[in-house]
Amino acid sequence: MFFSKNEEDKAKLVNEVLSKDSFDKLNIELIDIDLKIEFGNSFEIHYRGPLDEKPSVEFKNDVLEVKEPNVDRNHGKFWKKGFIEVNVVSHNDSGNLVVTVPDGHHLSEIKTTTVSGDTDIKNLIVDSLAIFAVSGDINLNKVQSDEVKLTTTSGDNLVKDVKAAQYRLSTLSGDNSLFGKNRSTEKVNSGNSEGTIVLSTLSGDNTVK
Repeated sequence: MFFSKNEEDKAKLVNEVLSKDSFDKLNIELIDIDLKIEFGNSFEIHYRGPLDEKPSVEFKNDVLEVKEPNVDRNHGKFWKKGFIEVNVVSHNDSGNLVVTVPDGHHLSEIKTTTVSGDTDIKNLIVDSLAIFAVSGDINLNKVQSDEVKLTTTSGDNLVKDVKAAQYRLSTLSGDNSLFGKNRSTEKVNSGNSEGTIVLSTLSGDNTVK
């Protein structure tokens, strides 16, 4: 089977820093860009990917908002014969957004929304963390937070060494995995406002260790 590069997918690639502004609250809305948030030497938002998918960055009501534009363009390589069309998309065909926060800095709030991109967050301190993804996977590692809320439709939620008073992991057809949870957490499906773990899935597995 012979694959051709989509003509409309020949967008210019960029590799640039979008912002070095400090922030306390962060709201990110992405479509197919993969997201990574981690500690670094300074505040920075770095993007690598197609120019027409480069996210906008602006402050609104003391919240730093990052938003990917909606682009009407197919990605990857395709093969078409008659009524049959096959489209293959790799990670190299979509962009990557990396947000760094100074090591030890305490954030108030992070909210992220993605459609098909993956979300990877590690080594952060944040009061409230809420992540929603449709088909992407969510990975948290070494995060401290009062409340962690992860919601996916068909992706997996993986949480490792996260200290939080409340964990809420929800997915329809993926798996929820919680490893090395904070020992002060008390019960699964507890109605208590303190020490609550809620894991919900329709056709996947729930694992707590």
